[in-house]
Amino acid sequence: MKERDAMDIAQLLNQKELQPIKIVAGKRAKHRQIRTITMMDAPDIIPYLNPDQFIITTAYHLKNNLAYFKELIIEMAKKECAGIGIKKNRFLYEFPKDILELADELEVPFIELPEHLSLGEINLIVTQFILHSEAALLTYAMNAHRQFTDIIFKGQGINQLVKHLSSLIKREVYLINSYLRPYHSSQQYIQALASIQKMMEHHFEIPIFSTSSWHFSLLDNRSTYSFFPININSGKHFLLIEGMVEPNDTQLRLLIEQAINVLSFAILQEKALQQQKRKIRNQQFSDLLEIPQITNDTIKSKAEELHIPLLQAYVCIVGRLRHIGNLHPYQMQQLLDQIHSFCEESLQSPWIHMHIFTVKNDLVFLYELQYPEMDFKLFITELFKELSMSIKQYFHQTISFGASNMIPNFFDIHRAMKEAQSAVHFISPQSPLISFYTIKEIDELLQMIPENDLRNYQQMIFKPLLALPMEEQQILFETLYEYLENHCQISETAKKLFVHRNTVIYRLEKCSALLQKDLKDPEVTIQLRLALRIRNHLILEQ
Repeated sequence: MKERDAMDIAQLLNQKELQPIKIVAGKRAKHRQIRTITMMDAPDIIPYLNPDQFIITTAYHLKNNLAYFKELIIEMAKKECAGIGIKKNRFLYEFPKDILELADELEVPFIELPEHLSLGEINLIVTQFILHSEAALLTYAMNAHRQFTDIIFKGQGINQLVKHLSSLIKREVYLINSYLRPYHSSQQYIQALASIQKMMEHHFEIPIFSTSSWHFSLLDNRSTYSFFPININSGKHFLLIEGMVEPNDTQLRLLIEQAINVLSFAILQEKALQQQKRKIRNQQFSDLLEIPQITNDTIKSKAEELHIPLLQAYVCIVGRLRHIGNLHPYQMQQLLDQIHSFCEESLQSPWIHMHIFTVKNDLVFLYELQYPEMDFKLFITELFKELSMSIKQYFHQTISFGASNMIPNFFDIHRAMKEAQSAVHFISPQSPLISFYTIKEIDELLQMIPENDLRNYQQMIFKPLLALPMEEQQILFETLYEYLENHCQISETAKKLFVHRNTVIYRLEKCSALLQKDLKDPEVTIQLRLALRIRNHLILEQ
């Protein structure tokens, strides 16, 4: 692709039609681009100055007004004008030394125009060159856009487009997603991104949401990186380019801009396809979970649809947002879609085999255990702790995770799902962000039930006993408890209470009469043992 640049002061000085033309001050700014040219035919030009504007004049309005001359140079520097060209020996025979020094200091190109050409002729020559330069740049942009578009239309993909841009500009180029992770790249670690992440963790202000390009440098390797935003509806992406992309490097910026135009379309298209595939997979997985009395043949068929290995060991992890407020169902779904996509990109690794689904308001992670005999809990704990921290950072949401026990294959998915849902359901605000399912002890189960419900239940069961004097209550409750705990053995109960067995029989008959229950009935004994456990639990809690 033939290179084209916008016209700048250096090119202006090389135009044979304008010879002899020379720069007498502000030489350090010869790279200044010229987008427009204006003849100064009135003294009130300052309000009409624009960036990249080249002013030409005979100095009629400047010859006896040094203060205004200085003000003009200062304002031109502020407005980033291209420079000023003056015809000598018409009204101004010598350029004031103070003006030349000021132009040098402020880097405003100060040009001595050829005397044999009129301002009108100079204006025409420069305008023609500007138009020619702009037309060449437009052609260059169209050719670049065509090349990038062909790559996408031929199905070569986003990654090939980024590689092609890199080869054209001879710099390393990375496509970065809105979470500052490589997008369509096998390279997971990029030093510049790691440095930005570290700065964000220390609350440095990073212009991530800027709509214009920005750059930064790393002190440790003295490297500069340029960020170019790619704005699409599904979230901002970036092109990360090694090296400084100068604001006046029109050709380079134009090439990058064309790549971004095509990338924005390609990414948007890919995101829409991904979202549709994700929606279908979520529905297929939800349907699988909702089938009652499912057969192994059905599970096998569903596993094939979802491309999930059937005879692989798994751990199921359910993620649930803790504090979502009063989100509209659509907003909730949109948030879950974004977090789902984020998790897929975050957990994308050759060493992590994870299937992710959204089921109602839960995120479901099906983790393939490559080595089931090894202890996987520490790895899963650290992995999902890091994931929860990232979700907190990017979405300002707290998420809890509940993990199942290992299942030997996909046939046990229903059990794994129930265990993971149980584990996440009983996570309290004071609990860790991830909990593994365990079979609960009775006291643990009681702690999960509201105290008022427990109190009402035991009062309903023991209402006749609670009407007795406190001392008698204590004796009967103690006897009933020991009797049931000793498997309804009267002799063992008497030994534990240090009383005669007839005393035990008398107390138990009194309890049976008051409660109007047969203490030898298995259902009754279960009910009473539970009520006694609740009573003891409430006493301990007090």
